[in-house]
Amino acid sequence: MSETVDAIGSADVVVIGNGVLGLTAGVEIARSRPEARVVVLGKASRRYGATPAAGAMLGAFGEVTAHLLASEHGRKKHALAVQAQRLWPEWIESLEATGSAEDGRIRTSDDTVMLLNTVGHAALDDANFAAVRTALKEANAPHEEIAVESVDWIDPDPNSRPLRALHIEGEGSVDSGILLSSLERAFKRAGGVLLPVDAAELRAGNGRIEGVVTEAGDFLPAGQVVVAAGARSHALVSTLPSLAHRVPRVYDGVGVSALIDTWDGSAPATVLRTTNRAFACGLHLVPRAGGSVYIGATNAVCLEPRGAASIEEAVFLFNCAIHQLHRGLNGSGIRKIQAGSRPASIDGFPLIGGTSVDGLWMLSGTYRDGLHMSPLIGRHIASLVNGGTGVGELAEFHPEREPISAWSREEILRDVVRHTMATGYEFPWRLPLEWPHLMETFLEAPFAELADRLSDTYTPPADLMTAIMFSERAEQDELVAYYANVYREWH
Repeated sequence: MSETVDAIGSADVVVIGNGVLGLTAGVEIARSRPEARVVVLGKASRRYGATPAAGAMLGAFGEVTAHLLASEHGRKKHALAVQAQRLWPEWIESLEATGSAEDGRIRTSDDTVMLLNTVGHAALDDANFAAVRTALKEANAPHEEIAVESVDWIDPDPNSRPLRALHIEGEGSVDSGILLSSLERAFKRAGGVLLPVDAAELRAGNGRIEGVVTEAGDFLPAGQVVVAAGARSHALVSTLPSLAHRVPRVYDGVGVSALIDTWDGSAPATVLRTTNRAFACGLHLVPRAGGSVYIGATNAVCLEPRGAASIEEAVFLFNCAIHQLHRGLNGSGIRKIQAGSRPASIDGFPLIGGTSVDGLWMLSGTYRDGLHMSPLIGRHIASLVNGGTGVGELAEFHPEREPISAWSREEILRDVVRHTMATGYEFPWRLPLEWPHLMETFLEAPFAELADRLSDTYTPPADLMTAIMFSERAEQDELVAYYANVYREWH
């Protein structure tokens, strides 16, 4: 049962955001502190949320790229993803114990088959496929390269056929809708309160958090506040001027996906996906209940909120799925097209932990890893809120920090050119043979000039660089000023 601000009066802990991170944090905190009043804020519509539109792959290894493993911070981030993956069986069991059989199973598949196909940029796709295998071997995780002919269900266009296939055991998926329902039920059963309002402002005094102001102007006093508002998190944190340039900005990583009723009611037994490419988490198809499948996902980092799918993105997504996975999808029914806003930090790394404002915590910047990492992050923040030390490895990504420079400018520029070219190949374009090389050469200069103009010190990740390149000059100038302010704050 939901309540009002007036009825609550005050709270011991307020969690801003009712997506997977906010609810998971709420469940863990409420379970660990049964005497406390724990409140989760967020409207049921979850506008600009990432969770409702998520494919919800538990992809510790499927998300690996050569670029990720090329930096110390990237390797640490991957190690945390592997750690989170081990928590899911017990976490699902604890959530299903509070649910009903009518909801269905949270888990939708147990394994993943990764495909390396003829679409994309060879230097990018081959390197990422190899990086996934390397990470699996180093972790001694169960996997096997299998014959393409043995991959169940697929029937691609011959021009987009897979060349290699990798079966990753234990790397499955969950249904994000059932997961959210289960989290809400578990939270309320633990004594938590769901308040269907959005936060507009944080209030603090004398270096300590005091509470939250809602969009309606109501003030909710709170002893501690956890900001888990996804792509809206930085806008909230910035209502405290002392943090505006001390916590890296968070942008919208908009992803478009679709729920499809397959033409014959069939679905694969596993997740099917390609390697990460074209700035996105690869093309993927995730089985859901009742002959439906999830197809995802595009990716476009946006400097301003968007919150809706474009026709171009939907057409691109369907063409990729039909040509690369199964031609029969062309005759399938569209149940829903959805867009989600993933929280993408300006340095590409999570923002997890406490701030210099006593009692204020932040869970954001997780981009495509938030749902997968949620059991680990929830456990971490519950420990911190209760005075513990949390998960030590997550301290690397505390929110109040100078932007992390994990890669050189040259590495990022090389990455942005390759992903830009990969987007063209996946569309697919048809070009004279000598043009791709010429285009790569001509793309290098404008991206390098943009990076030099933005900052001498910081370089945005490749996907954010693309968004900045095609933004208005005024937006670019504003980012130049932002970087200058950040530098002055830390030096």
